[in-house]
Order: sequence, then C-alpha cells, then structure tokens
Amino acid sequence: MSKNNPFCLSFGKEPDRYVERADAYSKIAETFNSISPSSNCYCIMGVRGIGKTVLLSTISNDFREDKDWVVVSLNSGRNLLEMLAAGLYEDAKLQKYFVEASLNLSKFGIGLNIKKNPPISDIQIAIEKMVKIVNDKGMRILITIDDVTKSKDVISFACAFQDLIGRRMQLYLLMTGLYENIYNLQRDKRCSFLLRAEKVNIGPLSLIGMKNQYMQTFQCSEKEALKMAAFTKGYSYAFQVLGYIMWDKDCSLEEAIPFFDEKMAGYCYEKVWDDLSEKEKEIITLLAEKGEMKTRDIIAKTGSTDKVFSVQRDRLVKKGIVDGTSHGIVRLALPRFEEFVKMTML
Repeated sequence: MSKNNPFCLSFGKEPDRYVERADAYSKIAETFNSISPSSNCYCIMGVRGIGKTVLLSTISNDFREDKDWVVVSLNSGRNLLEMLAAGLYEDAKLQKYFVEASLNLSKFGIGLNIKKNPPISDIQIAIEKMVKIVNDKGMRILITIDDVTKSKDVISFACAFQDLIGRRMQLYLLMTGLYENIYNLQRDKRCSFLLRAEKVNIGPLSLIGMKNQYMQTFQCSEKEALKMAAFTKGYSYAFQVLGYIMWDKDCSLEEAIPFFDEKMAGYCYEKVWDDLSEKEKEIITLLAEKGEMKTRDIIAKTGSTDKVFSVQRDRLVKKGIVDGTSHGIVRLALPRFEEFVKMTML
C-alpha cells in the first residue's frame, strides 16, 4: 500500500484515523464554557495508550481557536509557575496588555526590564497580576498538563492554582495522568482541591466507531472490520497499531498478530507491567493463565481476603488493566496482554 500510512504509532499525536471520544470531550468543554462552571479542574485518567493525550490535545487545540480563551501547555518536569508566566507573556494577543500595564517580570527572565517599575519578586504575585489583566479583557485561561506526576514543582503549582481560583479568577486546569499518579497527588493535603476535581476515566473506544474507521480505510466488509475492532478490545493504541501493521504490510488480521504482539510489548506493555506492584502482577499472571476467573477463585489462589481483594480489583479496574464489568468475574482488559505476560514469566 501507499507509504502514507493513516495510522500512527507515536503517543499523543492525533492520527488521521481517529475515533472521537465525544462524551468526554463534551463534558469537559461544556463545563469550562459554562457561565458558572461546576469545576475549574478536570483530570483525564486511564492506562497508557488509551488516548488521554490525544483527547487533551484535541480540546486544547479547539480552545486555542476561540478568541475568548488563552491556552498554556505546561511540562510537569519543569518549574510550572515560571512556565505559566512565560507562556502567558509570549502569547501574541496578550503581550501588548502586559506591556501597557508596565509589568516588570525581568527577575524571571521574562520580557523587558521596565525601569520605571521595580521588578516583581514573587512569581505567584506576577501570575495573579497577569491573570487579572487577561480576565479583565474578557478572556479565560486554560492550563494543560500532560502525564502529571507528584513533584515539588507540581505541588507548588497546585497550591498557587488553588489560591487563584479561590480569588474567583477565570483560570482552568486540564490534566492527564495514570490513575495511581493522580491518586498519589490528590492524597497530598496541599492538593486537597483535586479530591473535588472532576475525573474522566477513559475507557474503551466505541466498537462502531472503530469498525467504521477500519471499513473506510481498508474498504473491507463490515464483518471483517468488526472482527478487527473486537480484536483491539477498544484499546486506543491497539486500534492504531493493528491498523498501522495491516496497512504497512498489506496483510490480514491473522498475519498481523505476531507483529502486533512485538510492537505492543516494546512500545507499551513492558511499561504497563513495570508499573504494577508484585501483588498486582500475581493477580494478572493468574488471569493470563485462565483467561477469566471468578473473584472467589482468585482470593483462594492468592490467599487474600474479600476486603483486600476488593481494593486490589478496584485499583486494577481504575488503572484500565482489568475488566470488572461482569459481577463476580474479572478478566484482562488489554488485547493479547495475556500473551505478553506468559512470555514475561518464561
């Protein structure tokens, strides 16, 4: 086939073949755009490769097209407060307002040293002044942070954000992260507002949406497209990987499986496995061997208790690794993850 492969193996990049998450998108966008938002913060959670970054990018790109919004993307590995100040100052439609206000941000290496005003010495005070200027011009600010983890810089930013929204400023935060990273962050008493933040736990893609994309791309029958979609179990990255291989090698689903296993292991599953605790690995290994199990059988095999296993099961479901939709039964949620686990345990 043509070298212009419409599927993408890069994490976070919006591919040509993309199944929209309309419900999650609408929920976040409508909340932030409402006159009296129910929340100034949303956390998008899910397993690696489920599509968190793509959803965040789609929302932030659309908001950038709206003249009433200013979007600043931050990197959780850097000084977030200084990045926010720099991002606001460098925005083309805002810079003139900061210059007119004679904001001296030279202490932080931002803008010019305006000699008639002493430099602002505290970064949070600087941001507060900048946000007020933006809000006074009728604009709201959306801050995005992808793949957030707990760190000193993130804690400092969270404290400042909580203070600013407490002052009724039109400031909004959209973050993505693994369930365990968001959980660890919100447990810190300095980030208590995250307990009240809205959560969007990203689940499987629409089977119909995947089927339609596969039919359109490969000009195959509905039956074959459904088979391909079901194979991926709705896992966003698997949808891309399978499509990429079948396009690149012009092969059938059955012929693509060995290449699928190789790419999923190297690009995704090794990291998913490394992130699990030893107890979680024990449970996952049992599920890989049996396919699916009754909860009482897992409890007996692991020597656990109903209460302890209930917590473990809940965490694995929230991490997106286990499917707990059937009462009393659990199974793996990721396509062919059981094959990866079996190979890992050899």
